[in-house]
Amino acid sequence: MNTQKFRIMAVIDPTRIDQWALRKAISIARNRDGSRVAAYLSVYSNARCHDAERLRTVEVTRHRMWLEQILVGYVDEDVAVEPIVEWNPDWRQAISEVAEHGEFDLVVKQASGRPGSLTNSDRQLIRSLPDSALLLVKHDPKEDLKKVLVAVDFNATDSSHTVLNEAIMELGKRVRGEGGNIELHSISAYPQSDKFVHPTDVAKVLGITRSQAHVRQGSAAEVIPLLANRIGADLVIVGSVGRRGLSGIAVGNTAEKILTDIDADVLVIVREQKRERNAA
Repeated sequence: MNTQKFRIMAVIDPTRIDQWALRKAISIARNRDGSRVAAYLSVYSNARCHDAERLRTVEVTRHRMWLEQILVGYVDEDVAVEPIVEWNPDWRQAISEVAEHGEFDLVVKQASGRPGSLTNSDRQLIRSLPDSALLLVKHDPKEDLKKVLVAVDFNATDSSHTVLNEAIMELGKRVRGEGGNIELHSISAYPQSDKFVHPTDVAKVLGITRSQAHVRQGSAAEVIPLLANRIGADLVIVGSVGRRGLSGIAVGNTAEKILTDIDADVLVIVREQKRERNAA
């Protein structure tokens, strides 16, 4: 039995009957002792009413009943799913707060728009989850995960990117688990020959075979999507380091290109860039 526990939040889309995010969350949690899934739905109404509290109660109750009915179609004897319905005018902020307070390892959401696009709503959600990982589901998850690709920059020297690399590798190992049913691959891009990283060293760090450790010369934005599509990865884990600003943590250009060019589902980890102290 796989002992890698996961605390997963599946974002429910109230406009759909088929919930891809929920199905994906359950498939990841399946056969992992102690893992839990929360089906999260944020609701709100701008309707004018003389009794705002009653409107809130009625709407939350109505949506909870709908969600519980939806969950009947996703019953899995190995995974317990907890329905959570909250009243909040900003669903992205609501997701961020619940993810933080509930200490979820992973937030799963169906990608908005076309598979080859990254909408503003998804960008904003990524920015609002600086301490969580967001899995954007691009395709109907009819089958369980088979191949996972992690993108790691072994040439990174600053602390922010080093911490991000460690988070990516750790999450990749946890997603793979101990059952041996999921193939874990890695991709490392390097700009020029003096930055080459030997695949054997990469394989040793990740605990994978030499053939599953891929090293390619070129930019990450080009190399990662090409390999992911070539090996038929079901899930790609990437990271981005950003700075705090008026609009929150920005998704880097490289990460955004990767998110849009990869056919597979993409799990993105965003970390805030730490200020490096100058040496005395």
